[in-house]
Amino acid sequence: MKPLSIHHKLLLAICCCLAMQQAYSQGTLKTFKDSSGTNVYSIYRGDTLLIQCDTAFVVNKNTLSIYKKFYDKTRQNNSSFKGIMDSYEHMIHEQDTMLRVKEFYYQQLKQQMDSVTNNSLAFMDKTSLSLQGISSSLDKATTSLVETQRLLEDSRKMLEEERKKRNSRAIKFGIGGAVIGALITALITAN
Repeated sequence: MKPLSIHHKLLLAICCCLAMQQAYSQGTLKTFKDSSGTNVYSIYRGDTLLIQCDTAFVVNKNTLSIYKKFYDKTRQNNSSFKGIMDSYEHMIHEQDTMLRVKEFYYQQLKQQMDSVTNNSLAFMDKTSLSLQGISSSLDKATTSLVETQRLLEDSRKMLEEERKKRNSRAIKFGIGGAVIGALITALITAN
């Protein structure tokens, strides 16, 4: 195998550098759609920021520390500003307390709704089992009724046959009696 020339080595080094730069670059798209809350997002050099709401503050680390120092200094030196900030912080505290209370009520309501749902499901299961039992009983009763009707039909046929046999015997007995009576009459009249 032939050793690589300087041009090939240089081209290989450039390709490696470009690949590493592409692999370690931050270039991602960050989208902001909601300005109703306070959200902190980390954005790096090379990222694309797409703001789709009416208000957004973009602050870097240095600017934030300057704002914090100014806030602390102003709060310590100015009594009217301190009063405003205390009121504002009290209002934020009250809002946080109210949110915690609402969250507590929400959790209670959710537990009650879950309980109602579970009880409803249990009731539905019991009702379903009861309906299955009733259906099974009705099936058994229907089967028993069909069997009873068949037995009644068989009994009716047997009674009808017995009635025919009885009538046949009665007719045979009557005919036999008439024949015997005629023979006795013929014997008596012949003597």
